[in-house]
Amino acid sequence: MKNHLYSLIFAALLFLPATAFAQNITVKAGATKLLYDQRYYPAIFGEGVAPTIPTVGLNIGWRDYSDSPFASICKHPEIGVAFQVDGLADAMAVDGPGLGNIYSVYGFFDRSFIETEHFSLGYFAGYGISCSFSKLYDPVTNPKNLVFSVPFNSRIKFGVQTKFRFAERYYTGLGFYFNHSSNGAIHFPNRGYNGFELSLLVGMDEKGNDRPVTERREDGFKRGFQFDVQASFGIMANEAYYYYCEENLGGGDNTHHPKYSFNADCLYKYCRTHASGIGFDLFVTPFCDQIAEYDGRGEKYDQLSVGISALHEMCYRDLTLTVGLGRYLHHNDGISRNKKLYQMVHIKYHFPSLADTYIGIALKAHKFMAAESIQLCLGKRF
Repeated sequence: MKNHLYSLIFAALLFLPATAFAQNITVKAGATKLLYDQRYYPAIFGEGVAPTIPTVGLNIGWRDYSDSPFASICKHPEIGVAFQVDGLADAMAVDGPGLGNIYSVYGFFDRSFIETEHFSLGYFAGYGISCSFSKLYDPVTNPKNLVFSVPFNSRIKFGVQTKFRFAERYYTGLGFYFNHSSNGAIHFPNRGYNGFELSLLVGMDEKGNDRPVTERREDGFKRGFQFDVQASFGIMANEAYYYYCEENLGGGDNTHHPKYSFNADCLYKYCRTHASGIGFDLFVTPFCDQIAEYDGRGEKYDQLSVGISALHEMCYRDLTLTVGLGRYLHHNDGISRNKKLYQMVHIKYHFPSLADTYIGIALKAHKFMAAESIQLCLGKRF
């Protein structure tokens, strides 16, 4: 735990220029319970063992007290950058070196549902990168670490938290979060990890209860339908080819192949910050013939997969987060066999002055935790 505190102090020094201008600074410490995965946890930690690891973090944020209607509707949310250390090195391995610590840097959005003079309850969402620099997978020295084989992965964090103000500018609280880190099949073996975190929060709010009062600016919002057309591109390694090379050629091969997605969405925007609707999804896997060649099943796969999804969008200014639960209408690409449902998360930044085009990141997963792909997306709203 001492090493994690040293890492936190290093992060505080690294972000010292930002802390000088920050409105809120929050330190958190707690524990993360890893979600058991029978595919590779037994070899690392033992049969049926899902370790609990220490977690420490530092949040540096600013609350939006502008006259934007988004600010008042969302109760002046906090937006900022966070640094976190997950002590995977503290998880006892039954054989081999085990895993190294995970260091994450991510942007976050912290919004209260309920807020009084001394109490608040809200949600927390963050997205960024996670890094691991030690004890990575190595076929000779650490062959059982199938969790991380590359130093950089994407990081998703979301949850709920409460804060109790015990002094004018100081508060404490509790946070319960879900953490996910992986690279979406860009590199094998790199399964990533999932875990639930419970942390104690202690923080300082520069404004305290003496917050500026701004008059909300109206901009003529009207309910109505909105339509999005989006194309996404990413890369994936062929898992079947990787393990074929590992078994027959003495080492895995992570040759990359393109992966495409196309989405057409219709949503009804019933308030300024929320919209719901449906989407038509098309997924293209150009290398499905190579999957069939090396997976040993003797089956033929299709490049095209089609699905329909239920969507919900949350937006703040020009930033939107769209989550979707979809069902395949046709799916036989050889990557995720026997899956009927899929999940999507799209994080997008809009440019209203450029005909409301947007860019962002599109994530697709199965079983709510296994990331299949991470792609860059480009789209337009009508």
